[in-house]
Amino acid sequence: MVEKEEVLARLSGILDNSLIKRAEVKEDGTLSIELSREIDDGMLIKLHQELGKIEGIRNIEINLPKAKKEAPGDVQLNREMILEKLKEVIDPEIGVDIVNLGLIYELEIRPDNTVYVKMTMTTPGCPLTMWILRAVEDKVLEIPGVRDAEIELTFDPPWTPDRISEEYKKRLGLL
Repeated sequence: MVEKEEVLARLSGILDNSLIKRAEVKEDGTLSIELSREIDDGMLIKLHQELGKIEGIRNIEINLPKAKKEAPGDVQLNREMILEKLKEVIDPEIGVDIVNLGLIYELEIRPDNTVYVKMTMTTPGCPLTMWILRAVEDKVLEIPGVRDAEIELTFDPPWTPDRISEEYKKRLGLL
């Protein structure tokens, strides 16, 4: 099992210690880090890449603080409007949006207007995982009426090209 000290040493080489609110290595090999403030996308990607080099780390969760929003009472959220907004998140390596790639496994609008998204990546080792997760959260939070966003990353079941929409299979020459 990975030692917390090793994780903290690696973190301090990348980030100022005042940014690290909490770091925990769970029994399943998941590294969970909570930061005290936002960091830019470049730093987030670098952090994910460096932490991924630690032997024994299976998954990395980086929790950034976010402002809670009060949902206006007159906005009616629906699944289609959220999926349309998520089509603005393009996987930069493939050039296709995450919805048409089939990366969204589950989408739920909770009674308090929190949007829950369960999604995956095309590969567990995707170097842009943190960037894509953050982009998904940002896009969901841009929708008027959304109070909060909860994004969960899973690799069960693993993504396959079969999940790509029929339209994009044709565009990519997969049909």
